[in-house]
Amino acid sequence: MKRISDVAGVVRATFVVLLGLLIIVSCGKKKTTEPDDAPVVEITNPVNGSFVSGTVNITADATDDNEVDSVQFYIDDTLRSTSTAEPYTYSWVTTGLENNSSHTIYAIAYDAAENESVSDTISVVVVIEGILKWRYSTGGIVRTSPAIGADGTIYIGSNDNSLYALNPDGTFKWSYSTGSFVYSSPAIGADGTIYVGSHDNNLYAINPNGTLRWSYSTGNSVYSSPAIGTDGTIYVGSYDDNLYAINPNGTFKWSYQTGFVVYSSPAIGADGTIYVGSHDNNLYAINPNGTLRWSYSTGNRVYSSPAIGTDGTIYVGSYDNSLYAINPDGTFKWSYSTGNSVHSSPAIGADGTIYIGSNDNSLYALNPDGTFKWSYSTGSWVSSSPAIGADGTIYVGSYDNNLYAINPDGTLKWSYSTGSFVRSSPAIGADGTIYVGTSDYYLYAIQGLGSLANTPWPMFHHDLKHTGRVD
Repeated sequence: MKRISDVAGVVRATFVVLLGLLIIVSCGKKKTTEPDDAPVVEITNPVNGSFVSGTVNITADATDDNEVDSVQFYIDDTLRSTSTAEPYTYSWVTTGLENNSSHTIYAIAYDAAENESVSDTISVVVVIEGILKWRYSTGGIVRTSPAIGADGTIYIGSNDNSLYALNPDGTFKWSYSTGSFVYSSPAIGADGTIYVGSHDNNLYAINPNGTLRWSYSTGNSVYSSPAIGTDGTIYVGSYDDNLYAINPNGTFKWSYQTGFVVYSSPAIGADGTIYVGSHDNNLYAINPNGTLRWSYSTGNRVYSSPAIGTDGTIYVGSYDNSLYAINPDGTFKWSYSTGNSVHSSPAIGADGTIYIGSNDNSLYALNPDGTFKWSYSTGSWVSSSPAIGADGTIYVGSYDNNLYAINPDGTLKWSYSTGSFVRSSPAIGADGTIYVGTSDYYLYAIQGLGSLANTPWPMFHHDLKHTGRVD
């Protein structure tokens, strides 16, 4: 009986051991067959809502707790490419697609266990850069720079004596007739009032519906473009040698007399100082109360409108062929000599690069320390002031009848040939449209890519409303 009992004990012990092994194996097997978490994927370029052109580099970021097996790219719900290794990219050629056509992009990521996840869908608009969208014929030369209102209305002056308001599609909204040429570029106040000078000696304030609010008579022609202070004061130069400060209701505030005509358009610093050039060769810094802060003498007339950098440096061109950088206290910082007179007004890029045209036919890019970066040669004078797009493209007109789009490295991106010389300084709409006037009487709307750059001073008179004021 004892032997039988011993055998039974051995059997029981063996059974317990085998059962334990089965449990361990079972648990281990269950753990290895448990599915992995699904991968995570997102489109990192382009961004949702952006405008794209040419070949677009679509990129995705995909991660997994083990390993990503592949990423598929879909455009308009059609599989276009499968990427099996980082970086997960697809080069999408948009050539042949319709201008301003909308498209969707998303990605699907898979892991080795065939788990999948889908990215958020983004939408982009394909544009064909450098093509004409529309043009509007005024009755005279258009040498002013367009201003653009919050609702997309484009305001432009013409030598037919009128200020025009055009809808974003190029249709006529209204016009206001002054007594002579409109060389002054309009500026838009916080309440939508449009301010513009005329060769008839007046500064005009026009309501958003095209009716006259008020006018103020200076002693001579107003070629200068108004700047608008934070308190609504309007600053403008006149050929009677004065810089004027006019209250928002059209009454006189003060004037400062320079030594000769004031063609230059004023710029307003962060502290309210007003900077303006004069044909007496000087750049002036005027306090908000109308007293002189300082003046700096260049070697010739100052047509150029100043631009102001983030550190307060004032940049301005002179007919002595140079671009000047002046410290906020009025002392000399540096100058760069081009090959001819500088009528153009500077623009400042995100990295501090200063862009300026010269009547030696070139657009210049200068480093913040005043050293040469690059130049691009056009076929004639560059009196137009450059505007910088959000992607870094620089747009500028030339007397060779062309509007140029220049890459940030100084190479040509594209050009558009108009019917006559381009003295007007371009403006960039929110949808990437480039607006520029020409001497063939037209305002042109040309397809660009992206909106105005967010830089210290991206265009003539700082912003699309032409406030001429540091934010």
